[in-house]
Amino acid sequence: MKADHTDHDDWEAWKDEATRHALAQVEAGLVISAEAMKAWAASLGTDNPLPLPQPGQ
Repeated sequence: MKADHTDHDDWEAWKDEATRHALAQVEAGLVISAEAMKAWAASLGTDNPLPLPQPGQ
């Protein structure tokens, strides 16, 4: 009996598309630096939280 690989194939196709999308965003410079994310996270819960970082900062 042949195993049904539909779910596995769908998952692999989704991962492939997500990877291609992420790489395109990196190539376009649409990334947020780790430093900006760390500063934002550290500011949460303070009297002056930073706004959510945007790509390119």
